[in-house]
Amino acid sequence: MNNTLTPIHDFLIKNKQDCKVRCYMPGHKGYEHPLDITEIEGADSLFESDPFSDNRGIIGQSERIASRVYGTEQTLYSCGGSTLAIQTMLMLAKQKGKGRDHVIAGRYSHRSFINTCILLGLTPSWVYPDKYMSCNISPAEIEKKITERTLAVFINSIDYYGGMSDIAAISEVCRRHNIPLLVDNAHGAYLRFTETDRHPITLGADMCADSAHKTLPVLTGGAYLHIGNKKYCENAKETMSLFGSSSPSYLILDSLDRFNATICEEPNHIKELVVKINELKKHISSSGYILSESDDMRIVFDCPAMFTTGQRFAYELDQFGIACEYADEYKCVLLLGWHTSDQDFETMRMVFSEGVMERTALLRLPKPPVMIKTTSASSPSAAYGRMKQKVNVEEAEGKICAGVIAPCPPGIPLLMPGETVTREAIEVLLAHGIEKIEITVGLRNIF
Repeated sequence: MNNTLTPIHDFLIKNKQDCKVRCYMPGHKGYEHPLDITEIEGADSLFESDPFSDNRGIIGQSERIASRVYGTEQTLYSCGGSTLAIQTMLMLAKQKGKGRDHVIAGRYSHRSFINTCILLGLTPSWVYPDKYMSCNISPAEIEKKITERTLAVFINSIDYYGGMSDIAAISEVCRRHNIPLLVDNAHGAYLRFTETDRHPITLGADMCADSAHKTLPVLTGGAYLHIGNKKYCENAKETMSLFGSSSPSYLILDSLDRFNATICEEPNHIKELVVKINELKKHISSSGYILSESDDMRIVFDCPAMFTTGQRFAYELDQFGIACEYADEYKCVLLLGWHTSDQDFETMRMVFSEGVMERTALLRLPKPPVMIKTTSASSPSAAYGRMKQKVNVEEAEGKICAGVIAPCPPGIPLLMPGETVTREAIEVLLAHGIEKIEITVGLRNIF
């Protein structure tokens, strides 16, 4: 074991220099990328590496460094994004759950959550926020939902509009009832490094998923499963292997590994970046644009308040070479990150100066958003596993939805397996251009 901050990267560089004839996978033999390898001798194995062993390999060493960076009991690397981390933490909770099978969750959870519930036979117990697409659900409402069948509480924070949940208060509720708090923190990997540490593990979460690639200098697919409660560490690696590829990308592992050194060398970079973003937000507001409150890495435009839609505003920005992260009828979202450059900031400052961008007011603005509130007729897995029939949306009223209907981005399900299709749901689906839907055949309300 060595003292380097980048054991994976060091191994890959040495292998590139030393290896002359590659008689191992992958078939491109280094021509596509010289650092891309498989689990060759000395490269360690992602799901077999023991981060707690005195003789841990390069992946185990790197994960222990990441754990110290984030202040966790254990941090696991994922090459399958936060989806793999979410699958793993729900399975870990189920293993310790003594047969309980209900998960209290915010209704605007990502489809990876509901997909995992289908795989594991879990049933969501939904808590609705006060606002459309918001992750901010009430701790008191969560407490009302807790029963003897409650396995865990699952929340997402940060949401696509940049809203955040009160994780500290929710974790207090969970502690009182001795149930784990699981957090989909896909958009908030940077929160550990802001002026005030607001990372979910710091605030009391038992486990959380971070998509490092969303805001940090990490390749797409690079993510973490952070464990704050030691009792979930014992079987974590083996559990993750149930869902992950046995051929994880060493290029993704390399980028996760190198971030450990990057953050140690530049510990104030995120803080400085946040200052620049906040200064830009003030400039944008002073130029007459209307912003919604959001997290530190987003600039979110309240488009109806500016007599336009998010899609129209995104189109206008694209004419100036600014590509947004997400746009719908109501918001246009710009997502910044570690390598947003000073030149990027200067370009945005110029474009958002008063009078630069010609904006066209729309005569017809979108109707206020509608939150679909329906009832569950069965568990998601029971509905998804039944025979399905695809019908026109207009014909589906009163039927049981059999699929996950989640336009991406943002990947938030409008309707989920097991939910009853209501007239209100039909109108929302049609408004999103969804004309057909899968319903179950022969399944009646079993709740």
